[in-house]
Amino acid sequence: MSRSAQHLQEAADWLTRLQRPEAGEADWLAFDTWLSEPGAQEAYDAVQAVDEEIFQRGAAVRGALAEPRRVAAKRPFSIDWRWLGGLGTVAAAAAVALVLAPWGELLPQPDTLYSTAKGETRTVQLADGSRIDLNTNTHLAVRLEEDARRVTVHDGQALFEVARDPSRPFLITAGEETVRVVGTKFDVRRRDGQLSVTVLRGLVEVSTDGTDKAILVRPGQMLERVEGGKGAVVRTVSAEDQLGWRSGRLVYRDQTLGRIVDDLNQYFDRPLRLEGENTANLRFSGVLIVDGQDAMVRRLSSLLPISATPTDDSIVLRGRPSSSN
Repeated sequence: MSRSAQHLQEAADWLTRLQRPEAGEADWLAFDTWLSEPGAQEAYDAVQAVDEEIFQRGAAVRGALAEPRRVAAKRPFSIDWRWLGGLGTVAAAAAVALVLAPWGELLPQPDTLYSTAKGETRTVQLADGSRIDLNTNTHLAVRLEEDARRVTVHDGQALFEVARDPSRPFLITAGEETVRVVGTKFDVRRRDGQLSVTVLRGLVEVSTDGTDKAILVRPGQMLERVEGGKGAVVRTVSAEDQLGWRSGRLVYRDQTLGRIVDDLNQYFDRPLRLEGENTANLRFSGVLIVDGQDAMVRRLSSLLPISATPTDDSIVLRGRPSSSN
């Protein structure tokens, strides 16, 4: 099997695995590692495109799958593959990979998965007219239904510009929280058990405790909550600062170095590690341009009392001793 064919088969396997209800954080981390391999992103995009095409054309497919297995065994399942001629070589191979995958589990699933690798951003235009901008290292699933539009943010950050449709609310699940909107523009960030929702336009309702009680977030406000914690904090923020990532800028106002390092580790494969008492609690205000790990580390080292020491598998940031006696 060639490397490209192997990637297509692996991509089909990943598409199946991540759509299962039991898929967890470990699965997404493993998927992110696989996605960074040369050729993996192209293979996954091709398999995903063919999966969507089959689903859209799949009334007959789903009808066949809905029959009892004993009936299906008497009448072999088949697909008219003539439409593959217009898809190109990679997509055609992707379709073959999908058939080789456990299609009995794969095809009936209506979720569409979207992901970005480290250092990558992506824009997705949904069929309902809504738009999603995915930040680096982000994984989410979309399901468009007749009575609702549903998104699950497994991990990462995304900007949503939701097309107005009062008959179909736009619902976002991020861990324990549910975000409900009709038509608006807002940013959702979920990383390491922490959730933030920043509203640019319209109103957003965020349910934070699994009940019908919701918190209303208005334009220019951010809601923050730690998963598993009690209560949420809503504060006024600069929307321009929060969306700096779209133009390759990370804007901070009195932010801890620990949070900044968490952000930077979403962009680069070589992790930054903090050592030394209170190093994580050092605070920074300013703008970091996302132009390469070494350049960003040098910039931080010049602006904060820290030293940077490369190791075989990471870069260690340590607070420098105070010059005062």
